[in-house]
This record gives sequence, structure tokens and C-alpha cells, in this order.
Amino acid sequence: MKKAKLTATKIGIAASMLGMVVALSGVTSGFAAGSSKPTEGDSEAGSASTSASVVVPPWCGWNINPVVASITLAPADEAKYLGTDLALTGSTSSINAYVGATTGATSAPADDNCSWFGKAPQAAKFDVTIASGDAKFTARSGASVDAGMGWELSTKPLVIANTFSAGCTAAGFTPNVSPTASMTAAGTNTAWEILSADVSTNDFCGYSVQYTATVPANKEPIYGNSTYTFTGPTLIHTLTTS
Repeated sequence: MKKAKLTATKIGIAASMLGMVVALSGVTSGFAAGSSKPTEGDSEAGSASTSASVVVPPWCGWNINPVVASITLAPADEAKYLGTDLALTGSTSSINAYVGATTGATSAPADDNCSWFGKAPQAAKFDVTIASGDAKFTARSGASVDAGMGWELSTKPLVIANTFSAGCTAAGFTPNVSPTASMTAAGTNTAWEILSADVSTNDFCGYSVQYTATVPANKEPIYGNSTYTFTGPTLIHTLTTS
């Protein structure tokens, strides 16, 4: 009888211990498994690097093209000089002024083609200048100079007429006050300008220029039955940004 009672007691103790293990297992599940005691406090769990790719466009800048190296004037219908005023005209192909990171553009670039990178955009203006002492036309027949056939611009001016596309005004360009500028002396005429507040990243203005010089009436050429050439002032073109 005593032996059977002892056995029953052992079974009861084993069952009780099993219950404790289950309970303790629930409490200790947050610790790392291992044969030694877990280290308390912070520990590095790993690291991860980050990366990204972003396109950085070029800086914005002002461009103008083409600026012609020479301008040829001619009378209409090959008219001859007969002692009365004779107009000589010539024109340029389309000139393009624009903000962009490329050269040779013939239309407005994409608005993200360049950036001012948070800086105030640059204002711009385009000037035409005749240097002092150069405001005149000289005449030659072949290699021979005929001073009497030449003239000062104060007598007959060099007229510069700009024809701007509709997009110029929309983009903030201001053509010179008069679309026709009479260059009667040495000095500077502003063809167009645009303020910094009106400048974006792709402003574009296409325009053409016509030039007219007039051989004055009552000239008496020394050399008849010949072809005269007239050499006028050099036009200095300046693009100024600020």
C-alpha cells in the first residue's frame, strides 16, 4: 500500500513540473535562444545602405544665333544710280535668342533643359553699336576711291528694322521702342531686352532684321560706266547678361 501511494505522488509531481515549464516558456520567449545567458541592453541588428539617381541638367545661359559676319545690300530690281535717292536693302535670316543649354536651337527648348538652380535668372539685352568715326559709307569704283560718292549717316542714316515673332512678346522680350532704328551717328541701339523677372528656363524669341541704306541724290560719280561698291559701318553686336 505504501509503495502504490508513493508512485501516485511521483506522477503528481511530474505533472506539476510540466505545467511550470509551459508557463516559463511563455515568459522567456523574448530572449534569444542559446546555451548562455542573453546579453542585456542594445545590440546591433544590422545595417542597410540607401541610394538614388537624379539627373542634374546644365546651368541655364543665354544664346543668340546666328550673328552674321557680313551684310550685303543691293538696289531693288538691279536699279542703277541716276542721280536720285537709291535705296539699298538687305536682310538676315531668322535670328534666335533664347535661354538654354544648347547651341543652334531653332525653337524653344524643353523647360527642363537647364536650370538656374535657385539663383535669380539672368536678364539680357542685345545691342547694335557703331564705333566713333565709322558712321559713314565710302565708295569705290574697282580699286579707286571716289570720296564724292560716299556719305555720312547724318546725311542718310542706316535704318535697321526688326520684325519680331508673336512669341517674343509672350516670352517677355521687349523689342526696342521703335521697330525701326535710324542710325544717324556713332552710338548704340538696343534691339531687344528682357528683365530677370520675366526670364524662365527656355525663353525663346525668333526675329529677322532688315537693313536699308540710301545713296543720296545729286551725287556726281567720277567713274562712269562702272560698278560702284559702298562699304558701310561695322555693326558691333553685344549680348549683355546681368
